[in-house]
Amino acid sequence: MKTKNLFFLILLLGLSFNAISQEEVTIKQVLKNSNTSSEKNNRWIRDEINEVIINTSLPVTIKGGIENAIFLTGEFNNSEDYAGFCILEDGALKINSPKKGKSITLELGSDVQAFYIINNANVVFYKDIIIRNEGEIIVENNSSATFKGFVTGNKLYVKTKNNSKINFFTVYLDILDLQLANNSEVKLKGKTNILKVDKDESSKVIEDDFTYINLNKSCVTKGEDISISDTTAEKEYNKLSNVWNPKNANVFIGKNSKVRIIFSDNMNEDYISNYPIKGYEKGKLVIQDDYPLDLVITIKKDIGNITIEEGAKVIIESEIKEDNRSYYLHNNSELIFNKNVEVKELGINLNNASKVSFKHLKTDNLFIQGNGSSELEINGEIGLLDRYKYDDINLKGDYKINSTRKRMIKELGISAPIPLNINSKNRNGNENSEKIKAQNLGKDKVNIDLAFSYGVLNWSNGVNKVDDLFSSPNNEYKLRLGDSWNIGLKFRYNFNPKLRLFAGIGFESNVFRFENNVKMTETNGDKRLAYETDPSILNSKSNINARYVTIPIHFQYFFYKKFSIHAGGVLGINYRNSSTGFEREYDITNAKISEEWGKNYDNFKPIKLEVQAGLGWSSYNFYLKYSLTPLFKDNKEIEVLPYSIGFSLGI
Repeated sequence: MKTKNLFFLILLLGLSFNAISQEEVTIKQVLKNSNTSSEKNNRWIRDEINEVIINTSLPVTIKGGIENAIFLTGEFNNSEDYAGFCILEDGALKINSPKKGKSITLELGSDVQAFYIINNANVVFYKDIIIRNEGEIIVENNSSATFKGFVTGNKLYVKTKNNSKINFFTVYLDILDLQLANNSEVKLKGKTNILKVDKDESSKVIEDDFTYINLNKSCVTKGEDISISDTTAEKEYNKLSNVWNPKNANVFIGKNSKVRIIFSDNMNEDYISNYPIKGYEKGKLVIQDDYPLDLVITIKKDIGNITIEEGAKVIIESEIKEDNRSYYLHNNSELIFNKNVEVKELGINLNNASKVSFKHLKTDNLFIQGNGSSELEINGEIGLLDRYKYDDINLKGDYKINSTRKRMIKELGISAPIPLNINSKNRNGNENSEKIKAQNLGKDKVNIDLAFSYGVLNWSNGVNKVDDLFSSPNNEYKLRLGDSWNIGLKFRYNFNPKLRLFAGIGFESNVFRFENNVKMTETNGDKRLAYETDPSILNSKSNINARYVTIPIHFQYFFYKKFSIHAGGVLGINYRNSSTGFEREYDITNAKISEEWGKNYDNFKPIKLEVQAGLGWSSYNFYLKYSLTPLFKDNKEIEVLPYSIGFSLGI
């Protein structure tokens, strides 16, 4: 038996009508089915809406919501002003013109598949429309519909006539079927695989960055004005290929995205997703970074190569039976195969705590490489496991491996926190050999790193008198901030992915700048520092320069992902035959003087010993260094302990 429900909108508590003075109000009705029938199997007695029919000249806005609700704004005398304008019958929501009112807003929690917009209606959609199987949009009799959200899914039938207009901001559909008549118009932007058009001479289709693969011309009438695109180029553009290079992956999963992938052979389109995605870019299917929703994507065939960015999680919900496949995972990403996987040659690259899990795997040859305590769970049988000795992948699960081959790299790999173009060749001159590739990925136990650091320099406030000649009660030897920079090579030994040892050699320059007037003097053949007492000397700029060959030894520990701490010591050897020395510029009356006491100034200790500690992310570090030995020789100048705070690439 057909049931019919008439929903009357009621005023909120506190509202009252006044025939003389009225206020504009908004009233709300949650669309709940009040049918009390015992026919529980009848789907129309639930609170679902399958189609929406809009037959009103009031402006209508349709938005998404957590429930189905309608809002009417206007000035009302009593309930007769809006009675009967909203009817829910057999899953169809009918919106008619009330006696009074200015605008209508409809919030839909349901995924409605059909909309009928008739008789001077004006509707704006902000809600995304997802077509599960087939959908229908009909706009007639001087009406207009604007879809500002996404319209996605399988097949959509669109009909316009009698001076009506539709504007689609973005469509991603498998099949779009258009029927236009009597001065109607459709604007399109987006993509469809199959476009069908049946229109008369008075109507038109306007394309704005719109593409399609196939155009059905059998129904196109005289006057058809849309162009046929190069379908061959479009097919090549969207072709999926089995490429093993991670940079040429068929599918890119953006960082922190959550995706379920299903493979299907019975599809006309390349993919179907429950929410809009970035789509194809240069032949690759791309899912954008930080996607806020859980995606389900159906693809018409299995994919040869997937790259999964940092923090993303991908679940494969279909069986795989192919000759070769490869998967590349970035930091803390995860790939789960919930069905059987049978692949003759399988390549997996895991990086920095990424994870791959197979419910059941059978493969003749499994090639793996990775770092950063990654995890591979295998349940099944492997013919040959091909891996690098130091790949640092933890194998777990119930598996059988018939044979294992471990690759060992004996030569040193070279990496650099500062990008360098270092051309390395193996003994056969092959720059692209597996060995060189492994070296560039930093998978060896031993590497060479180029390091650079820069810091601000000072010395301890505890300046003590060493001899009576240059003692001063007024802290004349106070410094302005100086400079300290170092460049060198460091040999890195990886105990494991979290703990490393660094030792190396470098060149360091330290410039100490005095805040007060300091001069150079000579006493008994010794070059000494002294405080300038001549009142005629103005604007003195004095500094001393100390340069060292350094030998650092440090330990680095990664405590969370790429975050690390380091600590160690630095041995410095001061050398004489350089510009190490004293420099000063100053003004006197009618003159400007520069002084340099270079390699003849030899009052620095020949050896210094420093301790260093710091905090870093990847190759970038902040550090603190403090000297355990005074800067100057015994019984020379003043006793100071230099320290510096700075930033480094490498440790």
